[in-house]
Amino acid sequence: MTGTHVRTGRTTSAGTAPAHDRSIPHWDTWRHDRVIWAAAAMIVAQLAFRAWLTYGTWFFGDDFNFVSRMVNEGPGAALRQYAGHVMPAGMYLSWLADVIAPFDFRVNATMLLGMQGLADIGLLVLLVRLFGSRPGILPPLAIYLFSVISVPVAIWWAAGVNQLPMQVALFWGLASHVTYLRTGRFRSAVAAAAWVVAGLAFFEKTLLVLGAFAIVGIAWFASGSLAHRLRTLLRERRAGVLLYVGVGLAYLAVYIPVGLTFSPGRAGNDALPQVVSNVVLHGYLPGVLGGPLQWDHVDQWSLPAPGPLGLLLAVTAFVLVVRELARSRRRALRALWLPGFFLACDIALVSAGRASFVGALISLDYRYQGELAAVTAVALACATMPILGATEPVETTRPSPLLDRPQRVSALVALISLLGVVSSLQYVHHWDTTTQARPYFRTLFASLDEQEQPVPVVDTIVPTSVMLGWSYPDNLLSHLLQHYPDRIAYPDAATDHLNMVDHRGNVVPAVVPDTRRGRPGPKPGCGYRVRSRPVTIPLDGPVVFGGWWVRIGYIASGGSPVTVTAGDASYDTTVEPGVHALYVRGGGRFDRVHLSGLAEGVSLCTDDVTVGRPVPRTEFSP
Repeated sequence: MTGTHVRTGRTTSAGTAPAHDRSIPHWDTWRHDRVIWAAAAMIVAQLAFRAWLTYGTWFFGDDFNFVSRMVNEGPGAALRQYAGHVMPAGMYLSWLADVIAPFDFRVNATMLLGMQGLADIGLLVLLVRLFGSRPGILPPLAIYLFSVISVPVAIWWAAGVNQLPMQVALFWGLASHVTYLRTGRFRSAVAAAAWVVAGLAFFEKTLLVLGAFAIVGIAWFASGSLAHRLRTLLRERRAGVLLYVGVGLAYLAVYIPVGLTFSPGRAGNDALPQVVSNVVLHGYLPGVLGGPLQWDHVDQWSLPAPGPLGLLLAVTAFVLVVRELARSRRRALRALWLPGFFLACDIALVSAGRASFVGALISLDYRYQGELAAVTAVALACATMPILGATEPVETTRPSPLLDRPQRVSALVALISLLGVVSSLQYVHHWDTTTQARPYFRTLFASLDEQEQPVPVVDTIVPTSVMLGWSYPDNLLSHLLQHYPDRIAYPDAATDHLNMVDHRGNVVPAVVPDTRRGRPGPKPGCGYRVRSRPVTIPLDGPVVFGGWWVRIGYIASGGSPVTVTAGDASYDTTVEPGVHALYVRGGGRFDRVHLSGLAEGVSLCTDDVTVGRPVPRTEFSP
């Protein structure tokens, strides 16, 4: 087939669209199709496996940021960028899950599984749409279903709510796009664009799906030189091309001023060679071939570490498969443009947006190439089977001792899938056994449940093992526990007892270390005598940057209102008769404490004023 026109579902002249795309089988056909039933069984098995993995995990890191931002800042917060992401739909789903059942990951897990199921079905529809119902669609389906590359996005809400919708958009959008290339029906192009727009509401990287549209059209639905192929597509499918370009440009016009937080020029930084090696050799190749089977662990993350032997096996297997494709299939290697395009984009994005700030090690994280299992499955199918209605379909030039031997293919794919399951279990086991968030909140809620009244605690940040420090103020207890006003309170002043939540989630007494102390008072045996007139107690040095509390040990002749001022913070509270300690939250910068407002006839003595950032007693070292 050497014609230069865009080909439709049947052999027709350019511009002629058949009444029906015959690659779309009727349900009656699917019901009795063994290949479809086998594919459905594989999808059910994968979803059952993923359910077992996902329901056993819990929230982590960014998951809490999403909820905290939405609860505390309102719906408009979903439209702001988050670490370079613009993901309003993901933010709203995070908010919805929190409204349904706060801190119940089962709601989020159900959403993740729903998105995974939609992606799985989308890939099956795409494969049938491209190649018909034939046994050859099962191996690429298995590669996608059981690769470890997509496991992080299956178990971590913050990653999955971005990338699973992207995979949905890739599969369903490509299915509609292929129908458009065959038939010329503009409504199919509109459907393809709509899938992309839906994916963009979750993840800006969905824009790369338009690149997949272009590659499929150029590689298999036109012929001649690259320039000639582009002219052909623009001539025969102009409306769709302009629609896709319009969607891409419109999104960039919004995303660049709102969400772009790094310079694309930083992609060429010194870390680039290591990023390329990490993404392609250590991550991608072992991942699509069942590996890596060995991991390096950094806190809760597992990073692929296939080792020299694993690298050698992965590269050798890849070279042999490519060689077999080149020897036995005509036009097969153009399918490599699909994973090549996504790999190049992933490398550029992680190099410029992450590695340039924190180092190349982060590029080993599979979440930065979470779509590669999906893309590779499509590419493998396109390299081995002819696309129905394509202008330049793949053709078998000679029998392949591997590709054309179903038993060998089945055995190899079964082995790769089994190894992928093993790698997935390794990844999830480390994720589950090292998580700090679940035991922290489990202990905290148990501590709160023991109290009949709201527990007063210092409003401080949760441990960095739960949320990173840069998350402030989203990582404050008051921001995270908005749904529990009847169980926890955050006073600015307290008498005798001040509580904190320690790094394990226990509610324990707080200690105010003496970072600064009040200078000795002038009254022997009293220090500073406070009556109705204000008294200023100078400190032995200034404090800055906030987070300070003031502890005032005193003896008072009676109960009375009192006003305590420390920098720009001032509180009206009370003193009790006898010996007590008053705690108040200080301002951002101060070097003295003011006491005023005592009732007539009440006096107070203090020579015990300390200022420090509170520490749980269980973690205090004098």
